[in-house]
Amino acid sequence: MRQQRPPRSTFFRLLRRVVTTVVLLLSILTLFAFATVGMMTGYFAAILKDEPVRSQEELRQQMNNWTQTSYAYFNDKSSIGAMRTDADRKWVKKEEVSPWLIDALIATEDHRFYEHHGVSPQGILRAVYQNMTRQAVTSGGSTITQQLVKNVILENREKVLERKVKELGLALRLERLFAKDEILTFYLNSLFFGKGAHNRNLLGVQAASKGIFGVDARELNLAQAAYLAGMIQRPTAFNPFREETFNSGRKRMLTVLSRMEETGKITPEARAEAARFDLKNSLTKQDAQSAYSRDPFLMSAVEERAAQVLMKVNGLDAAALSREGVYRSTLEQYRKRVLTGGYKIYTTLDSRVHRAVNKAATDKKLYGSPISYTVTIGGKKKRVNNAEEEVGVTLMDVKTGGILALVGGRDFNQGQTNHALQSRRQPGSTIKPLLDYGPALDQGEVTPGTVLVDEPLEAEGNGHEKKTYKNYNDRYRGPVTAREALKWSLNIPAIKLLRETGIQQGFSYLKQMDFPIHPMDGEASAIGGFTRGFTVEEMTAGYAMLANEGIYHKPHLIQRIEDAKGHLIYQHHPQPQAVFSPRTSYLTTNILQDVIKSGTGRWVGARAPGHHLAGKTGTTQNGHDVWFMGYTPRIALGVWVGYDLNHPLANDRRAKRVWSQVFRRAIDARPELSPKGIDFSRPEGLEEVEICNVTGNIATRECHAAKSAVKEILPEEAVPDEVCLHHWEERVVQVNGKTYLANPDTPEDLTEKRTGIRIPEEEQERYQYYQGAQLPTERDPRSSTGQPAPPQVQSTLTEGELRLSWTGPSDPTLAGYRVYRNGTHVASIRLGEAPVYQGPPDHYTVRAVDVAGLESDDAVPPILPNSPEQKGSPWF
Repeated sequence: MRQQRPPRSTFFRLLRRVVTTVVLLLSILTLFAFATVGMMTGYFAAILKDEPVRSQEELRQQMNNWTQTSYAYFNDKSSIGAMRTDADRKWVKKEEVSPWLIDALIATEDHRFYEHHGVSPQGILRAVYQNMTRQAVTSGGSTITQQLVKNVILENREKVLERKVKELGLALRLERLFAKDEILTFYLNSLFFGKGAHNRNLLGVQAASKGIFGVDARELNLAQAAYLAGMIQRPTAFNPFREETFNSGRKRMLTVLSRMEETGKITPEARAEAARFDLKNSLTKQDAQSAYSRDPFLMSAVEERAAQVLMKVNGLDAAALSREGVYRSTLEQYRKRVLTGGYKIYTTLDSRVHRAVNKAATDKKLYGSPISYTVTIGGKKKRVNNAEEEVGVTLMDVKTGGILALVGGRDFNQGQTNHALQSRRQPGSTIKPLLDYGPALDQGEVTPGTVLVDEPLEAEGNGHEKKTYKNYNDRYRGPVTAREALKWSLNIPAIKLLRETGIQQGFSYLKQMDFPIHPMDGEASAIGGFTRGFTVEEMTAGYAMLANEGIYHKPHLIQRIEDAKGHLIYQHHPQPQAVFSPRTSYLTTNILQDVIKSGTGRWVGARAPGHHLAGKTGTTQNGHDVWFMGYTPRIALGVWVGYDLNHPLANDRRAKRVWSQVFRRAIDARPELSPKGIDFSRPEGLEEVEICNVTGNIATRECHAAKSAVKEILPEEAVPDEVCLHHWEERVVQVNGKTYLANPDTPEDLTEKRTGIRIPEEEQERYQYYQGAQLPTERDPRSSTGQPAPPQVQSTLTEGELRLSWTGPSDPTLAGYRVYRNGTHVASIRLGEAPVYQGPPDHYTVRAVDVAGLESDDAVPPILPNSPEQKGSPWF
């Protein structure tokens, strides 16, 4: 019998196997590592081969560019102001900066700054891993040197491996060419801190120290330094000049202090003392002398639009950057260039008009008092306290698209959203001329005289949910012309027109004018129900197209940019786009002139005598947004009023009031902007015709009598051939409160002549909401039964006048009564009218008359007591 091997030999055999496996795996990993390094090296080399090798002087010059100041100008070349002040652009050395701030930045951003050679190996591996595993590269290895490269040298801040490789290469080169303290100095002067008390964007620690705390960078205490160091992560989110962002910024400051304690920069006692410091009371006050303080909305707009122009000049595609998720970061980098590049930025703004418009639009008398209310956002309720009505205004040259004046809001300190250029709001009925009526006219689907039926309409495309569209006032008018429907801003005809044209066809017109259409937008857009809405600038440009004979010009604020040496680097060149034909734009404008003369905009028209205005009101559901869009042949002016967080306005005339005051002040400031008396040019091929506004056909005498005849401007080929066959004149009678057509034998003097429409049975549904005069369709069913009995007459004598009154016989065939004086017929009283007659004293009789004209015997009033007749008078 063989002995079994001892357990120990089994253990060693297993151990050998484990060791062999580990060695094999290490060998494989080593080989893979060498292969990977080779591939990675080749990959990095392929990326860096197109990156220019910058000399030390080139890099120094690029990092020194932050000391130049750009200037903005009005269209007459007068100065708007500097994009930065002298204090903002002061270059500071490391020795001129508070040690607290330097320690805070190093502890928070790169605590091994003085140890590495520009890069963090751990950060590189993390970035490579995240990119190769398709994770977002959001953290980790950006050293101070890398951040400097990202802030100053690289044009694109996208978080992808290619950018990271270029960043690393440049960081290593900077470390070879510059000393650590020099790199740190460049870094301190390149940091972005958002907006300060003066509303300017702050670049560099000196600008931030002055713009936020009102002290030089060397004078910052520990708490202030920690707050600034925390801001560079998210400058807007940690801005100390708003309550919510200040609280967030203070929490971030505490994190910075803890990090400083962890790295040995401060003691626990110093951290606790800094945490107790009253930061809010140390914030600086606003400087009223700078252009940013005088007009922060404008300066911020110039910054952003100029940055967008420079991006375009450099070949960057905003849409592509947005898809990659790097548009905002790239834009911020270009905003820094605008501030520090020494540019001369010439705008389209008219200095006098812009100032007058802003003064008018921010007049407190035009708005209601602040209110508090509760809104629901994301399923959670939020209390809004002391909310003010906001305003957005854009005034535009219709021939160029140049913005002549803008009002971004009432108070930049209360909210920095530019309500003229940035805020997207539901347009309400102001969209109707651009989406519904204009396209339908352009496609030949309708003319201004086409009759549309205003009636309840069920929504399409809502699945199982049934929704019925209504008008703003919950009333309907039945058949109306397209002109009347737009003049009174009826919803149902607008939706029907968009259906007739085709929703996508209608949207194609808006897209030609760069209106952003969301994939979820549908037929509710016909009455202003969009997913996102539009800015005042976009809407004003659409109306400027109507004023400019259908030619659209993309709105622009920046006309020209020159660099620091005076070289032209950008000049706006018009790119006109024909959206509507001249005939369509004129017909639409002509209707909108009626809006001003006698429609929903007549309040505005009455306050602009002598000017040929066209315009449109707009109010969104629940009254959250109110608009007025108006234009002349020279200028277009758009106004929106509402709350930042939706709430009904107390007065839906707000936008009209603002528009009227702004228009008057703009014209007062520069009368030649839009002189009185200039009207819109009428193109050929149009004819003025008198039509019936119920049928759309040529008007007849009966249409005139019914007050349904209107003068209309129509394309020559669309002038109707037929006359109206719906309006008639008929004799009618009233029987027991109901109107009938009179019998042929009924005396004419006892019938009423009435003009109205005769509605065929098959068209009853079409006319069920018609508000005009209608003729009865039934004939009087009564017939004569013989001579009627006479009425019972009473008389009274008052102040020399004799008053007769009577009670008729209970005869259902009566048509009325006749009054005779001395045997002569003097009056006919129809059935249904008051049985009363008054005249001078004389001999009177009254007779009842039936439907066939048969008269009763005379009914004689009784003799009055003490009357002249009793004394032989001939009065009776």
